[in-house]
Amino acid sequence: SRRDFMKRLGVAGAGLGTAAATAPVFQDLDDVISSPNAEWKRPWWVKYRELDDPTTEIDWSLMNRWDARQTAQAPGISAKYLGVDEVNKRYANVLTNKVNAITNNTPGQTLKDYALSSGSGYFMNLPYMTTFMGPQKVATPQSINVPVWQGTPEENSRMLRSAVIFYGGGQVGFGVIDQKIKDKLVFTNHKGAANSIGFIENFPPPPALGKSYVFEDVDVGYEGDTKFVLPSNKQLYEFCFTVPMSKDMFRTANESQIMYSANLSRYRLFGNIQNCIQEFIRSLGYTCYGYASPFSGMMPAIASAQLTGITEGNRNNGFCTSPEYGPIIGVFSLVTDMPLEPTNPIDAGIWRFCQTCTKCADACPVNAIPKDHEPTWDLPNIYGKADIVHSPGRKQYWTNAVDCWMFLTEYNGCGACMATCTFNTNNAPIHEIVGATLSTTPALNSFLWQADKFFGYGLHEDKEAWWDLSLPVYGFDSAATSSHGGYNK
Repeated sequence: SRRDFMKRLGVAGAGLGTAAATAPVFQDLDDVISSPNAEWKRPWWVKYRELDDPTTEIDWSLMNRWDARQTAQAPGISAKYLGVDEVNKRYANVLTNKVNAITNNTPGQTLKDYALSSGSGYFMNLPYMTTFMGPQKVATPQSINVPVWQGTPEENSRMLRSAVIFYGGGQVGFGVIDQKIKDKLVFTNHKGAANSIGFIENFPPPPALGKSYVFEDVDVGYEGDTKFVLPSNKQLYEFCFTVPMSKDMFRTANESQIMYSANLSRYRLFGNIQNCIQEFIRSLGYTCYGYASPFSGMMPAIASAQLTGITEGNRNNGFCTSPEYGPIIGVFSLVTDMPLEPTNPIDAGIWRFCQTCTKCADACPVNAIPKDHEPTWDLPNIYGKADIVHSPGRKQYWTNAVDCWMFLTEYNGCGACMATCTFNTNNAPIHEIVGATLSTTPALNSFLWQADKFFGYGLHEDKEAWWDLSLPVYGFDSAATSSHGGYNK
């Protein structure tokens, strides 16, 4: 029962039991002001680590700049492992599966479900939705002979966080683009060739199929015919932010256009956010370098999200998990020359929990997610061939991204791993207690895994019931991290 559940957590009349035992203790007001939480109201059980030290272990010496064209989303890369004929056959099945599903009125893939996903992704099809340099339509301070904005890195970070959240972002973290980031994390090339199957045998493809990222001695970066240029003579900074998605829509996975609609929504919303942010920073007298179409930034956003303290890594290395929003988020990372104060990685117990939980792996329809309890530095082979779709240097679980992406493509959506994650719960007082318990009391992990099933989370049998739910705008709780305005606290 719910009463028994509360008792098992130690939530009695006197307090929160084990969860309260490690609550932060402040000795005086200076402790409160200097706390990393002072600027970002996060649950007390979210602990901060040293810079460049996320809970997922990193060995920078094993890393090199990675070519974003090596994504498993590229048919040519999938064909290296499955063969050209097999990849072509699966892509040919996409339309057949869609027609059959609509004709048979398959739950989650009815005509109205497909119409929903078509509308969700429409903005993605517009040319130049996002660009490296941004719209560049607003006036700069220099153009109207007024001083550029002058703020401390701390002030700039607070200001930018407020602006990003106003424009539609969920959470914001900051980092410094030092030489290590330039040498290890910035991509060598944009993923522009992701839709090409023509570079199966001879990788990489020509520069026209994926512009290179280079650093040059210029004051302001630019986009050329074959390259994206960043200034090497200016200190650059990154800021990473989340775009939440609908948890209830993801629970209709897999093979659901309702889930796929939520998945597509992050790109549509991000396109607006990036354009707004680029013009905002331009109006202050600085430059913001963004995602170019097709959607890809200049470094892996999942890495940025962990290094800047927004998320932790998890069992499926294809996404990451926020303490506030769980795994149902998109993460995006932009670069600017406006000075910013870096934020620290976090430890909310998420990565530790994932090492005992295999729920996402159990739900995967193609067994692409490992079920081992110990992460590894070694990249396993894919179909007997070396894994080139992942960059080494991290101790984690390595998902078979080829099988994952091909199933998602052939059957018009999946998302079962994110939908079944124990952290995919709605915001309520009991879930804050659960989150605190997960981070501080690993002995209760298996019990909470069962409790998650007991309370009805995970995959929903009745996919079409989503159409009758009463949900917030965009389908997610935009107030999950707010503490002013009477929304949450």
